[in-house]
Amino acid sequence: MTSAPTPPAPIHDALFDTSACLNCGAPLTGPFCAHCGQKKAARMGTRMVRKEAWERFRWFEWSSIRNALRVLPQPGTMAREYVLGQRKDHPHPLTLLFLSIGFLLIVLGHTDYLRPDLPSEAAQRMYALVTGYSKWSFSLGAVAAFSSMWLVFRRRGYNLAELLALALYCQAVFIALQMVNQLPLVLAHSPELLKWHKQWSPWYMTALQTLMFMLALRQFFLLDLRRDVGWLLLAGALFAGLKWQATQLYARGVVELVLWQMGG
Repeated sequence: MTSAPTPPAPIHDALFDTSACLNCGAPLTGPFCAHCGQKKAARMGTRMVRKEAWERFRWFEWSSIRNALRVLPQPGTMAREYVLGQRKDHPHPLTLLFLSIGFLLIVLGHTDYLRPDLPSEAAQRMYALVTGYSKWSFSLGAVAAFSSMWLVFRRRGYNLAELLALALYCQAVFIALQMVNQLPLVLAHSPELLKWHKQWSPWYMTALQTLMFMLALRQFFLLDLRRDVGWLLLAGALFAGLKWQATQLYARGVVELVLWQMGG
């Protein structure tokens, strides 16, 4: 009879107090690795996240796009590697998220997914205001992911910045799924298909994103399905519920704000 696998050790500051590069394992002789060029990694924190986002923000670098594609099947693995110090060849979470949002807005503009029939000038103005505020809705998945993983897995030894990195990687994958979901509308401009898509896609996309979120959690925390399936299901249910509720509240808030700005 085999014994249950030992849970992974929690992350701690001493992990980064090393003379070896955490990206490639080569010995460090200075602040930068002589083998791969990565700067010596420190544990993630709020200040460090802001600094790295500023230093590495490049919208259309081919290397960033190439490396970003690696996150699609393994968001949790890439987030874990990034948090543990392998950062040279991994896209910064914020850079990846902004890049994904930019591509999604291009796709949505091509399919006219967010554009309703506008009977008057006042309606056109209202639509412009709603569209402007709705761009922030692309972060709701990250908020739901972060909240659910903090509620369920906060005792695993990771700090808020490290959990946020995983949430942002997950959100980038959610947006990639949304772009794939838009492909039928790009290929076939059909009012009937558009109507069906708007009615049903929120349901099956929530299910797909929940499954991807659970996969990312398993990869990031090195969870064992037999031992941790209950925690995974709880986190997935929390994510789906929080995302749905946040979407409804955000939509209601946007409508109220737009009506107030329109003088209604």
